Amino acid sequence: MAQHVNSDPTASPESKRVPGVTVERLSIYSRVLAVLEKEGRDTASSSLLAERTPFTAAQIRRDLTWFGQFGTRGKGYPIAELRQKLNEILGVNVPRRVALIGVGNLGSALLGYTGFGEHNFQIVAAFDAEPKKVGTKTPQGIPIYAMRDLLRVVNAAEIEIAILAVPVEAAQKALDAVIEAGIRAVLNFAPAPLNAAPPVRLRNVDLSIELEGLTYYLAHESES
Repeated sequence: MAQHVNSDPTASPESKRVPGVTVERLSIYSRVLAVLEKEGRDTASSSLLAERTPFTAAQIRRDLTWFGQFGTRGKGYPIAELRQKLNEILGVNVPRRVALIGVGNLGSALLGYTGFGEHNFQIVAAFDAEPKKVGTKTPQGIPIYAMRDLLRVVNAAEIEIAILAVPVEAAQKALDAVIEAGIRAVLNFAPAPLNAAPPVRLRNVDLSIELEGLTYYLAHESES
């Protein structure tokens, strides 16, 4: 699971007290609402959302009340309206410009992931330490720059978020460069527990840890 590394002291008092797990669940609710909308539904009750998620109807109602009152008792939530509101809360109602650091196997796979665009995340620049890649473009048409150009490109392209897909030994150096360039939101895929001081928001995603969580249950399923 992606992990919060530090808090953002510049956040409003309201956002500070909203639990991180609640914010993560909002993303799940938004995705379920999108599916329900495609099914032709106009409204959804908390019970229906509970059927489509691992959460109870009471939990869903509690999560939503952090941000106001939604829906009508006995009628449920207007799907399009609630989805739009959740997108505003999550900050994905406007395009977010992203830099990819590392165009190796993992980085190339991330470039091909269409889900980023579907949720308003636009990878607009890629960076790599390999000289033969610098000055070329990815198959998606995204220009690849040298790391020394990071500050210039981040400012010119108004990049807000960086994704790190670099080897472990290069991860902290890459993170330091990203922070120095002024980026304050970083998603790290390198299997290394990186550190960043506030106001930087850093999330670590270690795919090996996720797989080990699954193999634990495979190893102990006979005990249950």
